[in-house]
Amino acid sequence: MTTNRPESHLLRVGHMTYLNSEVFYRKLPIGSCDLVAMPPRAMAAAVEQGELDAGPLPIAEIFRLGDKIRSLGNLGVASNGPAMSVFLFSHKPVEDLSGSDVAVTTHTATSIQLLRILFAELWNVVDHNFVEMSDGHDVALVIGDPALSMLAAGDYKHQYDLGSAWKTLTGSPFVFAEWVVRADAPADLARQFEKDLIEATERGFDSIDEICRIRANDVMSESDVRTYVRNFSYFLGSSERSGQQEFKSRLAQLPAWRPTSLTNPNSTTTEAIPTS
Repeated sequence: MTTNRPESHLLRVGHMTYLNSEVFYRKLPIGSCDLVAMPPRAMAAAVEQGELDAGPLPIAEIFRLGDKIRSLGNLGVASNGPAMSVFLFSHKPVEDLSGSDVAVTTHTATSIQLLRILFAELWNVVDHNFVEMSDGHDVALVIGDPALSMLAAGDYKHQYDLGSAWKTLTGSPFVFAEWVVRADAPADLARQFEKDLIEATERGFDSIDEICRIRANDVMSESDVRTYVRNFSYFLGSSERSGQQEFKSRLAQLPAWRPTSLTNPNSTTTEAIPTS
């Protein structure tokens, strides 16, 4: 894997602008890295291509990249039950979704794989097709801040939290993203950024009142923001790692497929997910 990273004394780091990642960035020292805002799937592609050195990547893409990357500080975004911003919105109950066209955001890389597992193992939804949001649909998978807005709008009769559904299926937490750095990134820069990131995350979580004031809006009050941010685990421990491995194992049992184009995952084969 070659790198397209320009010569620099700073790592180029993906900036996940979702509210659930605010704690990582709020207290990150100015000048500690070169931040580039990107949604999850694009960020993973940028790290793979060497356009970024590091970032909080979707777990499904981390599995695929394997030893081309390494973990940074055991930091990530996980929920032990409700994720509160990863929803399947539907006009029909989930038991009636077989054969449906399911619209998905172009941001998703992991949640769409989680949905495939839930369709197969929890809800018994078959013969579905993933389509673009602009296409006609009765069902939509939406993540991050757009999901918070859609939930508040109340346009769909049924809302299924994928974090809660995973907990029902497995009893485990779900890790949506993890901080990683390219294996070929300059070691000294990676070590310093890892130190800065760990300290910034600790300080960011301690500064939750500041985050609440800044990120409160018409959709979420300061109290709502506080509840939401505190819902997540940002330091990945043994239970999160166990849930992560459970996801990897279950994903490996499905036909290999990635959302590079929204075709029927049950009839499309692309790169296999490494099992080791």
